[in-house]
Amino acid sequence: MRRRIAEPRVVTDVRRDDDSHRMTVSNVQMVFGAGAPGCQAERMSYDAFYSDRQGRAVPRVSEVVSANVWPGLRALIESRVRDGSLARTFPWQDCSDTPDAITSTDEDLFRDSLLAHIPALAGTYPQKSDLPSTDVALDMVDFVASRIDEPTGRQYHSYFRHEHLTFHDDSWGLPRQQLKPGQAKFRDDVDLLFARNGIAFTLGDDMRVRRLGPPEAVALISDFKPNSENPQLNAKLNDAMTRFLSRHRADRQDALEKLWDAFEQVKYLGGPSVDIKQSVTSLLGRAAPEPFRKELDAEFKALTHIGHNYTIRHHGGQQKELPGDAAVDYLFIRLASVIAFVLRNTGRMTQ
Repeated sequence: MRRRIAEPRVVTDVRRDDDSHRMTVSNVQMVFGAGAPGCQAERMSYDAFYSDRQGRAVPRVSEVVSANVWPGLRALIESRVRDGSLARTFPWQDCSDTPDAITSTDEDLFRDSLLAHIPALAGTYPQKSDLPSTDVALDMVDFVASRIDEPTGRQYHSYFRHEHLTFHDDSWGLPRQQLKPGQAKFRDDVDLLFARNGIAFTLGDDMRVRRLGPPEAVALISDFKPNSENPQLNAKLNDAMTRFLSRHRADRQDALEKLWDAFEQVKYLGGPSVDIKQSVTSLLGRAAPEPFRKELDAEFKALTHIGHNYTIRHHGGQQKELPGDAAVDYLFIRLASVIAFVLRNTGRMTQ
């Protein structure tokens, strides 16, 4: 037997038209019955909190969903189940007068689908006291974020004392990049929760969890828009940057390898010469005047040495292993910074 979501009740400033049974609501506060209360706070900027305004914001460097964060994250998910934001995908239809009307979310349908898509949950929906792994918690955010479609209308059915939910018309043809109703709010709420707890993940514009990367890399990443005459090089650089922001460690190692491959191609941007040394000399000569050009040349040589001697592009020989994830981040940022400098100063970076 399917279990129905607790009905929301409106407790402030409600006006009901008895003829049309349509409810007009202003300054609405949603209060739920049994279960965890909604945690859908009003959209706010990070400076809404006193500690942030005083410059004491927590650095976003943690890549672990902690026991402090999980209950809040679960509450954000549960609030979307209860407010009908997931009802279009998981509809509960229990109105005998209008059988096709969606009245709320079918919680069992939602949880069955979630558990099937995240096998690591082993068939058990985690409670507030059950701390899942970070991967599982973020998989849950991905699952919910992509399925949010907030009701655009609520018609009150007085006889059964429930609402009929209506949604945006797909025939309107929302632009491909436009978010569905409610998705931007969910993204902002998740990001605020992560920011307040120093979590280095965020929801991207595609409504998928991605890694922010080290704080020192934020400006580098946001401004990294290669526009060289080599489309394959541009694509490889963009692919490396995308993989670097993945929440999976294997993708970040792959990003480092792809960036080093791209570095070898950058060396040939100096001109048609088949001599790589001449090409690098010409390229760096246009990127910076002396004596700084010599510093760039030394950095190119140092990075080339690292690429040959560590398990970045080559494996199984005499290459040494990198000591850990921090080393991967450091080398990626170091190489990406040099490449960005050279491309930007030779007119190969979109402003």
